[in-house]
Amino acid sequence: MIALALALLQTPPAHGPEPGPRAPLAGLAGLEVVSRLDFGTAQNRLTAVYVFPDRARWHFESYAGGARSPHQYLYRAGERVHELSTGRSQALEGENRDLVLLQMELRRAALLWPDGFDWQSEDGSTSTAPVLADSCCRERPIGTLLATLEGGRPSRIEARDAGEHAQETLVIESWQERAGRSFPLALELLSPNGGFRETIESIETRVHYLELSFLPPDQRPPPKCARPGPAVGARDLVSMTYAVRALPAGTDWPAAETRARAWIAEAATALSPQGLLVDPIPTFELAADGSPARCLVRLAAPASPPPKGYETKAERPGLFALFNAPAELDAPALARLTEAVPPETRAGTPYVRLHPRAELGLELVLPLEPRE
Repeated sequence: MIALALALLQTPPAHGPEPGPRAPLAGLAGLEVVSRLDFGTAQNRLTAVYVFPDRARWHFESYAGGARSPHQYLYRAGERVHELSTGRSQALEGENRDLVLLQMELRRAALLWPDGFDWQSEDGSTSTAPVLADSCCRERPIGTLLATLEGGRPSRIEARDAGEHAQETLVIESWQERAGRSFPLALELLSPNGGFRETIESIETRVHYLELSFLPPDQRPPPKCARPGPAVGARDLVSMTYAVRALPAGTDWPAAETRARAWIAEAATALSPQGLLVDPIPTFELAADGSPARCLVRLAAPASPPPKGYETKAERPGLFALFNAPAELDAPALARLTEAVPPETRAGTPYVRLHPRAELGLELVLPLEPRE
């Protein structure tokens, strides 16, 4: 009776398809893992974020970077899965949803071996574990993981669907030590639809992702703005590597843009020997009155590790509005965005990007951060 009572106390209350309460796994609140995927003819970056037990987001992007490079997102919030590539997101249902959940759980199993799954072994050379659509309340089986072991840890993990058909296999070629535990370093994904080789570039175990991060922007509560002005929208802000260049107080916009272009050219020359490209679009953090305060010299794509004098900011949600000219940026324009900040979040430092093409407009961005 005592054991049953303890088990009931440890089981989260039923929450339907929505995500359950956040709970650490192996002492970790979550993970952010950045990988280079090599398809032979092209290379992509995968940023895989997990917040335990049942939140995840995958972001695929080209290493070429740039505003026009393709991006694909997969979002998991509980049992709900959305895909976003261009335009509006779409909810995945049925077998399509279960396949994405199976793929996400396969990667989680490889990253955190042996934690997070109920592994069972009969002969010491293989272990199996069920994959559940509800990994919080441990309900609704959708498949099985089969791990082949060498020296007590997997050399490969195969994901099978509910019909016991093999869907994907992760071959773990080498391991690394990070944050006091072992993580994969080099992997190969095998799939009937093709595969790729993978190198894990960075692992962050101190993650602070908002609930908004696990829903596509068009599924988040719409920003509420009482002030008149340009429409405020929601957006995912991609990771960026940048260096900060302070502007003298009172610098006007023409002078700020001139200085920014000189810094961008200087950085492009300095970083070219390292094979790093610099984003040509001038980007500025703003003072409270909307004037330019600091220039952000950004790389065309995030770098891990960043070059000396640069830092990398992780992905995060944000708000944005389009304006026609820098003269329109003032305290009321910033207040329009800060008043639209959702509950349980806080406003980061606003910044603006001066696109060279007039039809793209002037993009004012307000990052959203977790409350302390």
